[in-house]
Amino acid sequence: MTRRIACSLMMMLAAACTAAPKPVDTAADEQAIRDLVTAWNGYIASQNDSAIAAIHAADAVIMPPNMPMLTGRDAIRQFWAGFWPAKPELKLIPRDVAVAGDLAVESGIWSLSMIPGPDGISTDNGKYLVAWKRTAEGWKVIRDIYNSDNPPAPHVK
Repeated sequence: MTRRIACSLMMMLAAACTAAPKPVDTAADEQAIRDLVTAWNGYIASQNDSAIAAIHAADAVIMPPNMPMLTGRDAIRQFWAGFWPAKPELKLIPRDVAVAGDLAVESGIWSLSMIPGPDGISTDNGKYLVAWKRTAEGWKVIRDIYNSDNPPAPHVK
């Protein structure tokens, strides 16, 4: 009899250990990423390339249009620092954030105006896709790619 009770208890314990995992609060993760994008917009406005680089993982990759991929926080910081002379007004607007465990994908739109040179103000807009990873320091960008909705500039021959 004791053996049967012990066996039953062991089976119940095994069933409890293999029960479905607790649901993850993806809404909180989604909000955390949206909050980071809000901070990112603030870092752009204050021209804080170091803070922008810190949102990225140490081995993050960004894929700007018409340029090779850039890897690592230092390359990302330098990329952003190169924008400041043009006095950019850039706004990132997240649309969708999909969270699956320790990974998330954010898609959104952006708009940009800047002074590229003596010809005056240049404007552009487009869409982006950012992959995020949950780390010990919180959510970090691991991949970032974006492109314009506008046709490419005509080539002068």
